[in-house]
Amino acid sequence: MSQRRAFSPRLGLALALLVVFAFTAGRYWLLPRTPVVERTQPVPPPPVTPPIAAKPETAPTPSEPPVIEPVSTPAPVTVGRLSPPQPSQTRPVTLLQACWTAEQLRGSPQEKQIQKQTIDRSPPARLSYQISPLSTPLQQCIRSVKPRHGEKLVALTFDLCEQAHERSGYDAAIVNYLRDQQVKATFFAGGKWMRSHPERTMQLMADPLFELGNHAWTHGNLRLLQGPAMMAQITWTQAEYERLREQLLQASCVAPLATTASAAIPTRLAVFRFPYGVCNTESLAAVNQVGLAAIQWNIVTGDPAPGQTASAIARTILSQIQPGSIVVAHANGRGWHTAAALPLFVPALRARGYRFVTVSELLAQGEVVAVDSCYELKPGDNLKYDRRRSAQAKK
Repeated sequence: MSQRRAFSPRLGLALALLVVFAFTAGRYWLLPRTPVVERTQPVPPPPVTPPIAAKPETAPTPSEPPVIEPVSTPAPVTVGRLSPPQPSQTRPVTLLQACWTAEQLRGSPQEKQIQKQTIDRSPPARLSYQISPLSTPLQQCIRSVKPRHGEKLVALTFDLCEQAHERSGYDAAIVNYLRDQQVKATFFAGGKWMRSHPERTMQLMADPLFELGNHAWTHGNLRLLQGPAMMAQITWTQAEYERLREQLLQASCVAPLATTASAAIPTRLAVFRFPYGVCNTESLAAVNQVGLAAIQWNIVTGDPAPGQTASAIARTILSQIQPGSIVVAHANGRGWHTAAALPLFVPALRARGYRFVTVSELLAQGEVVAVDSCYELKPGDNLKYDRRRSAQAKK
């Protein structure tokens, strides 16, 4: 009896609790353990390598430069002033960029100076030139064009004259403004001027904005010169242009662009401007026989006059402009305030709806207005140049 009383209910409960505790403790130690994390802190996820994706187009901070990651198919990118250049979106190098730096193209004001020198009437290094037939409508002295449908077109022309006793200049300010504002123009260059300024000549012929024309070898008066002397003024200039074109195309800087450069630069000069704006039947026929269209003008800037002002030049052009006009000015150091006048009338003409074209482009856009004689604004108003030439010949 005494032994059975020793197992009281309390003792049985204690034994049961002990068994439960031992069982629970054994399971705890046998199960895999996980770290205990307080509920107030989120459990960080295991590191996962993110997929490669295009970065959003946001400006990088100075401490975090942009990183270009490779992608299988490039997405379109908007290239802006602050965007890094993309190889597939860089603009192709032009002939000007390939052969000259921006600084070389800009030039300097000193180039405008005109220098006296010993008389030089020597011919160019070669005399061969090409001849191309000229269509009948262009075989007179062209003063302007009537564009089809009245389109507002205007051709700015700049003469680059050089006489036998001088080395004339190059007005870089004019060319720089035209390039900066993307204004097309035609430069009528003398053959001797091209020989004296070979680098500038090649730059002008390589620029798609510009067209070069023939302005005679030494600015001879083709109303007074006859026979071989007259023909030399025309043909020597043609030959010098073609020689310089070949020299440019053979330059090492042109090699990567040889095919496109050769096609972009005309093989020969196609337009001609008579020195002093004077001609006669013989010289006009000679020019046309070589395949050149004789280009006069219907707006005279008067920039060779030292007293001419930029505002007066602009007023003349803006008051006389009409669709198909041809404007004459100078870029050889004899144009007084011509460069300063450009900002006064170029934006104004564009605001009126005018578009600037080269002379050859203008000729292709309508019906030419041509006459059978040469003059400035009315027949006979340039006879003074004949008298001046005769007086010089007697000295």
